[in-house]
Amino acid sequence: MAADSCGSSSTPTTTLPTSPTGPTGDNIQIWIQGDAFSPASINVPAGATVHWTNMDAMTHTVTSDTGLFDSKNMSKGSDFSHTFSEKGTFNYHCAIHSFMKGTIIVE
Repeated sequence: MAADSCGSSSTPTTTLPTSPTGPTGDNIQIWIQGDAFSPASINVPAGATVHWTNMDAMTHTVTSDTGLFDSKNMSKGSDFSHTFSEKGTFNYHCAIHSFMKGTIIVE
């Protein structure tokens, strides 16, 4: 991108990934880090696709409490996605580390 030589000041536009604490659109990111889902609970619109990325060195899973979805084992850097088309509350956990829990609230 060329520098503006007119001396005008403008703020550059940067496209950032969807914030896990403030979802927009239909692509939502949840990070797996520090043996936790971040955020642990999130509200999303119906039809949203939620993406989980494992940032930990250890293996984790994203497993629905009701069997709706299961990532299987995810090593560091692995991604898993699920589209939530129905409204409701969807609880999930890590099948390897039972203390890791999360909730997706579809509105």
